[in-house]
Amino acid sequence: MGSVSLGIRISLSEKNLKKNSWIETSDYPGSHLQPILSAVMAFLALALFLLFLTGDVATSAAFFFIFASLTFSVAIFPQYLEFSGMSSDLVAQGMAKARRQRGIRRVVPIIALLSVLFVLPIVMVLIAPPFLFWGSLTGIVVGFASFQLVFTFYVRRWSWNRGLKLSRYSMVSRNEEGKQVVLEYGLKAVKI
Repeated sequence: MGSVSLGIRISLSEKNLKKNSWIETSDYPGSHLQPILSAVMAFLALALFLLFLTGDVATSAAFFFIFASLTFSVAIFPQYLEFSGMSSDLVAQGMAKARRQRGIRRVVPIIALLSVLFVLPIVMVLIAPPFLFWGSLTGIVVGFASFQLVFTFYVRRWSWNRGLKLSRYSMVSRNEEGKQVVLEYGLKAVKI
């Protein structure tokens, strides 16, 4: 009996949330300045890497490229998979609701990205000589900036080829405590 009343309470609460909701939109995959900022970050990180290159140059360069590649791969694949899963709905219906990942499929990309961005640099500080740390840190920055550039250009080229302008939407509401809750999010496409 308790579980039935709890189910009714949740459904009434969800209905109330949707009734008092609003939609927020933003450019997708980012603002028009994003590629410029990403290119500047990649260039600065690469310039700093080359400027302060000391120690074993080959090993430092290897760490730079390994960490740049690792960061790029870990960052781009979840974004690419989500976008490619939504692209057919965008073309057909003009709107695509993001699929909620559950369980390990949701957690693994986040853990991998956080590991590359935060845990590995801390480990490198503790166990590696400074020139290897410097190579890995600047490699992470270049890899992340490169991911942003490549993904932004990929999505913009995709939308340009189909004559669409994309935006991200979020259906937002306030719960009983007054906190904002995202009920649904996804992408919208408008013909240009």
